[in-house]
Amino acid sequence: MAYDPFFLGDTHEVPLPGLVGKTAEEALESGRVYDFTHFSIAMNKRRRFAIFSAACVDESRFLQVPRDNKSWHFDDRIGKENQVGAEFYANNEYDRGHLTRRKDVCWGERQEAEKANYDSFCYANIALQHHRFNTGIWNCLEDWILDSLDNDKKMIVITGPIHKESDEEYCGANGKPGCGITIPFGFWKMVCYADRQQALTCLSFLIRQGPDHPAETCAYQRWETYQVPLATIAEEAGLAFVEQLHAANPLSFQPGDPRFVHHELAVEKQLIAQPSDIVMSRDSK
Repeated sequence: MAYDPFFLGDTHEVPLPGLVGKTAEEALESGRVYDFTHFSIAMNKRRRFAIFSAACVDESRFLQVPRDNKSWHFDDRIGKENQVGAEFYANNEYDRGHLTRRKDVCWGERQEAEKANYDSFCYANIALQHHRFNTGIWNCLEDWILDSLDNDKKMIVITGPIHKESDEEYCGANGKPGCGITIPFGFWKMVCYADRQQALTCLSFLIRQGPDHPAETCAYQRWETYQVPLATIAEEAGLAFVEQLHAANPLSFQPGDPRFVHHELAVEKQLIAQPSDIVMSRDSK
C-alpha cells in the first residue's frame, strides 16, 4: 500500500497537494507521484529533491525494524540523474535527512514493514538537513502528536523542502561549482488525524535552516520550529491544499467564520519548544 488519501476514513479525505507556479514548472514528469510502501513522493527535477513525501502512519501496527547503513539506494523509476546521492552528504554538517521518517512507515506485517524500511532509504526521500535540527524538535513532532491521541493512533504526514532563489549552491565537499544543487531554505510538515470527536485536524509546521542574509529580513529564526497556518505552507512551498484541510487547521482564520469567537485566534506562527506549545485545536488558544 502506498499513500492513501482515505487512510483516516472515508469522511476524512486528505488529498495530495496540488503544484502551482514554479513548483509545477520544475516538477519531474509533470508532477508524477511515485509510490513506495506506505508513502508516495513527487520530485522536483531542477532541485533533485522531493517536492513532497506523503506517508500513512499506524502506530498500533508499528514493528521494530533494525536500522542499517546499507539500504541507501536510488529509485530506477525516478532516475539517478534526478536524485541527490551520497557524495553530497559526506564530510559536511548536513545529514541524509529522511523526509518521511523511517519509523513512521515500519508497520504492518513483517515483510511489509521491512520493505517500507528499505524504501525510506531511497535518495528520493532524503534531503540536505543540517544535523542541528535533524535530531531535535523537528524530529519529535510526530511522536508528540501521537502521544496526545487516545483513540485511533493513525496519522497522515506530508512533508517537503522549502526552496528560495537565494539558496546556497552546494556541490559536495570535493565537488566543482555549477552542479545546480542548493541547500533548502527550510522544510514544512503537515500532520493530519481524527481527534477525540472524530473530526479531521491538520497541523502544519515550518523550520528554517538557511543562513541570514544582510539585505533580507525573515520572520523565522534559524533552527527554530514553528507551527503555522496551512496557507503559509502553501505560499512558501508553491502548493495548493484543498479547502477542507485549511478548515481543519487550528491556526487558519477567515473573517466572519463562526468557528472563531475571538479574533486573537488568528495566529500567524507559534514557536514550538515542547509538546504543550502545539496548538491542537481552536479552543486551545
